Amino acid sequence: MVGAGATMSVAGCLGGTDSSGGSDGVQIGLLAFEPGSAPQGTAQKQAAQMAVDELNDDGGLLGEDIQLHVANYQGDTTTAENRYLEFVVEDGVDMTAGVFRTEVMLDLMDNIAEHQVVHISGGNTSPEVSQFLADDYDQYKYHFRPYGNAVIWVESVAEFAGYMHEEEGWDTVGILNEEFEWTQPFSDDLPGLLEDQGIDVPYNERYPGDTDNFTPLFDSLESEGVDAVLMSMAHTAGPAQIQWRDEERDFAIAGLISQINDPGAHEAFDGATEFAMSNTPGVHKAELSDQTTSFAEDYYDEYGVYPNDAFAYATYDGIKMWAEVVAQEETTDSETIVPALASHTYEGTRGTIEFNGEDSEFPHDAVFGEDRLRRVNFQWQVDDDGEGVQEVIYPDDLATSDYQEPEWF
Repeated sequence: MVGAGATMSVAGCLGGTDSSGGSDGVQIGLLAFEPGSAPQGTAQKQAAQMAVDELNDDGGLLGEDIQLHVANYQGDTTTAENRYLEFVVEDGVDMTAGVFRTEVMLDLMDNIAEHQVVHISGGNTSPEVSQFLADDYDQYKYHFRPYGNAVIWVESVAEFAGYMHEEEGWDTVGILNEEFEWTQPFSDDLPGLLEDQGIDVPYNERYPGDTDNFTPLFDSLESEGVDAVLMSMAHTAGPAQIQWRDEERDFAIAGLISQINDPGAHEAFDGATEFAMSNTPGVHKAELSDQTTSFAEDYYDEYGVYPNDAFAYATYDGIKMWAEVVAQEETTDSETIVPALASHTYEGTRGTIEFNGEDSEFPHDAVFGEDRLRRVNFQWQVDDDGEGVQEVIYPDDLATSDYQEPEWF
């Protein structure tokens, strides 16, 4: 095992392994969180393997097969650093991908800068990651995020709340966020965006990420007379959803609830997700591009589940986009690939991917807009066969169903 620490440098291990594909082929390293058990890491591993398999079936890259290395970083910064160094030093990978937890990604940024190997993120969302590039682009330019960051998510959630304010009378809204770095924009920026639309926000609280009793929090929200609660959470959706439903709380639940973005969440939470809503980069029923449905169905055929959030869609798109640039440039060398990738346009599973430029607020995060990437808001509903389905309810042009009010309201 390579020792931890960002001070290790090995000659020949900077900026990819070889300009034309090494003797061991093209190497990709994926840092996944508990693949095989956690839905986030499982989706990253499945999507990465699917991308690599398709590329190899199509002849590989630079005349070589692509080899995918997968490491479980266990949600721990030291473990992630060790696994990363094994990838870039021992395995000599040409690019890395993955990482779900923001705290882990922030810790890895100096390693990525030192070893100068392109990293394409697949799940972390804090704008603090982009700030590294904004502060010192030349040092940190090797990081790309083909799905944006939480600032975009907040704006999308606020837009949806404005829609529900007009359509469903969400006049008073509470905000409830897990205490993690990526949720900070939901606490800081969301209240003002809601108030600008005439929505009253009497409640804005953060709670520990190991919380399992939501009854006191829900009591406080109900005492404020909220019509809905906008949540940002990635670890505590299970108890929150179950208690909301069992206690028949008199407010809707929406926001960015990462765990219920997982297509297997309805079954995993024993149906408690019904009527809950969340914001996501894509679900299989949202036709965001001409590739969305075919990718989702191929993924389902391969794994028996539909793609999960950015963990699947962005990991798959990111690897495919990088490979397209490598084939175009005929090299894996990072100093060539970084500027080419930064200026590339790619038609992916969620729409057109382009990256923000060096002088933007969020360098190398994906561009969002009507002709680029978009976010959707879905609601868990139950179909005629009793199966849970993620139905898009906003934006209107992508909607597959109308909003359903909880039956106990």
